[in-house]
Amino acid sequence: MVKGFLKDDILIINSDGLTNLVPQEEIFKQAKKDIAHAPKELIKIANENGGYDNITVIIIKNI
Repeated sequence: MVKGFLKDDILIINSDGLTNLVPQEEIFKQAKKDIAHAPKELIKIANENGGYDNITVIIIKNI
């Protein structure tokens, strides 16, 4: 069964520069904690973990 993009769902679009350096659990944790600042925080974490690739993060919340 496929569900649509429902109210309060969060969509995270990112490059492998993030997923190669930040665990999935941490990405979800940051997105849920503060969606407005999560992209910047996730890029900071990825850079602290090596940041050897380009890092792109877009987070969309359905309201």
